[in-house]
Amino acid sequence: MSINDFLATVSGGDLPADAVREVRCLKAPIGCGKPLVDATGTTRVFWDETEAARYEAEWRITGLCPNCQDVLAEAGDR
Repeated sequence: MSINDFLATVSGGDLPADAVREVRCLKAPIGCGKPLVDATGTTRVFWDETEAARYEAEWRITGLCPNCQDVLAEAGDR
């Protein structure tokens, strides 16, 4: 089973490419499903352009928003 097949099975068919195309996070139970830009036009604030670029690159691969990336990283630190 490929990674995309596994993700599709776990997420009910939602894939990182879907999330990127729709400018949102992967749907639950993997991500939060929220748009990257909220209804007020607010986005997450980053320390600098390097940090923002790193989060965007990871989002384009995984489909996880910065907040979900942080949660996953914290879980991995335990």
